[in-house]
Amino acid sequence: MSNFFSPADGYDKLEDIRENRVKMGLGIGIHLSDQHLIFKKGQFVIITGHDNVGKTAWVLWYFCVLSIKYGFTWDIYSAENSLTSLQRDIMSFLSGKQLNRMSEKELARSFETMNQYFKFIRNDEQYTATELLKIAATTKSDGLLIDPFNALVSVGGNKHEADYATCGEIRIFCHKTKKSVYVNTHLVTEAARKVYPKDHDLAGHLMPPNKSDIEGGQKFANRCDDFICLHRLTQHDTRKTFTEVHVRKVKDTITGGSVTLLDRPLIFKMWDYSRFECGEQNPLAMPSLTENTNLLKSFANESDFEF
Repeated sequence: MSNFFSPADGYDKLEDIRENRVKMGLGIGIHLSDQHLIFKKGQFVIITGHDNVGKTAWVLWYFCVLSIKYGFTWDIYSAENSLTSLQRDIMSFLSGKQLNRMSEKELARSFETMNQYFKFIRNDEQYTATELLKIAATTKSDGLLIDPFNALVSVGGNKHEADYATCGEIRIFCHKTKKSVYVNTHLVTEAARKVYPKDHDLAGHLMPPNKSDIEGGQKFANRCDDFICLHRLTQHDTRKTFTEVHVRKVKDTITGGSVTLLDRPLIFKMWDYSRFECGEQNPLAMPSLTENTNLLKSFANESDFEF
């Protein structure tokens, strides 16, 4: 096989752009969010944020919405969360109820739905990026969550070069498999020292991170397709349930999505530890979503199941 693209490669896609036939990415059905936050197949997405802001929970909720709306399936590798905690969050999001408020029938149905869309890679051993991507390549899933990046075993002596190589490997995996890979990451210590100034309404509270605040530096933003920062004022009396979604990078805006303005993130408010709302809308309770899934239709017909 030649190392070069042929002269004709890419022409059809260029013609699609000229004729406005570009296939757009997919939103969650809320106009406010869909201007910025878009799912695209074969994308490499970096997510970062301070500890304890609920990065994993929000990502799992987002996956739940995409699963119910479009039927997408996911492989989850989460080194810092137990299987039970992952299952609990997903089942709560799918049902709109905490587990201790579910009937036995609701619990069984939620468990069945979760297993239709999610597979969990064992986290009682460590993997290199190559090993984890090989596992994900054997499934028919639409996406993979790596949570967090620094749980991957580094190969080689130079960490900086190894990180670049891993990012390159993930990009190639996305391109070849058309699976999207979402990677949760941690921040450097300095980011935890950045607080709002004394004359600000949020004086003393942690500021949302920038792309360069990620552990390992700007190289991750350089290599990914999209970059999302999640933030929450965990010690604020009225805003501690608000998850801020700062879309910092969208590499290809022609297929949808855009960065959020500096001081205007998307706000997702959590209710009862079982649902998020954006613009006072819960996409998992929208008729357009629930009508698309037979399992959820059967849920809705159960007298003891409520959204």
